[in-house]
Amino acid sequence: MEDFKKNLLKMGKTNRTVPTILLIAAAFFLLFGIFMIPHKVQPFDPTSGGYASLNIVYVMGPFAEQTSDGRTVKKYYVAENDKGYWSIISTENSCPFPVYNETISDADLKTMVPQTAIGQSKKIPKKLAGYLVDYFNNNGFELSLSDYEQTLGDHYLDTTAPLMGSSLVLFIFSAVFFILSVIVLISFRKNSNHIQTRIQELMQDGEFEPLCQDFQSTDAAFYDRLGLAVSPHYLLDFSNLQYGFSVYPLDQFYNVFKCNMVNGQPTTSNYIALELKNGQRILVAACPNTSKSFNTALDMLKQSVNGGMQW
Repeated sequence: MEDFKKNLLKMGKTNRTVPTILLIAAAFFLLFGIFMIPHKVQPFDPTSGGYASLNIVYVMGPFAEQTSDGRTVKKYYVAENDKGYWSIISTENSCPFPVYNETISDADLKTMVPQTAIGQSKKIPKKLAGYLVDYFNNNGFELSLSDYEQTLGDHYLDTTAPLMGSSLVLFIFSAVFFILSVIVLISFRKNSNHIQTRIQELMQDGEFEPLCQDFQSTDAAFYDRLGLAVSPHYLLDFSNLQYGFSVYPLDQFYNVFKCNMVNGQPTTSNYIALELKNGQRILVAACPNTSKSFNTALDMLKQSVNGGMQW
């Protein structure tokens, strides 16, 4: 009896591969996201990309601003590092570094303590390079689009780029797949509870014992992918797990056949149709394509149902 109960409860987990696949996907995106995090940040090199750090004493500008919907979202500055070299950086609208001639003056430069900025080194777009050249020329420095790279390089440090970068997106994917797997597992738990409740109802009505004995037959079979269990004298339908499962004695049917019509309309799914002696029809084992288990279950039901023509 206990083995029979276990087999019934397993039918509440008809898609056991689904949570497994979801958990594997969650683990994949998590590990890939961790792998994508830059574990070692290199000093900023204005000639190459990647995540980098720059010790900034002060900045000049901004020489350009990026807007979105009328709001300034990013500003571009010329930054002087602790070695006296100039580099191009971008910051949020509110610059976190001292701005020359705004928050500091020449007298403050000797006492300035460098601040370390971490960001992503990106290629300087041609349009931004034009603003940069104009800024230098307007402030008495001769610079052109053909030679600015020799002085400032062709990359700028984007301090607004999150350190995790694309890893954050991968972590979000991982979280989504994990949550979906938890939802599926919770539904499995609920299905098992509904099946357990149905078992208790059958035991109280004295109907579980004969059912259990009939499923001891070597001809009995559980078709978990079809949501179906068949014994020589009973059909168990698990298509509506909210109510556990339905029990149909096979002697109430007179005809069994494969069907792809519902309410007189063709469907893309195939069903096993069982016609009751009162003229009603029950459809079970819905599936888009017939499989070996579908045909086996259909043949078994045809052999068990008495009377009438079997299609």
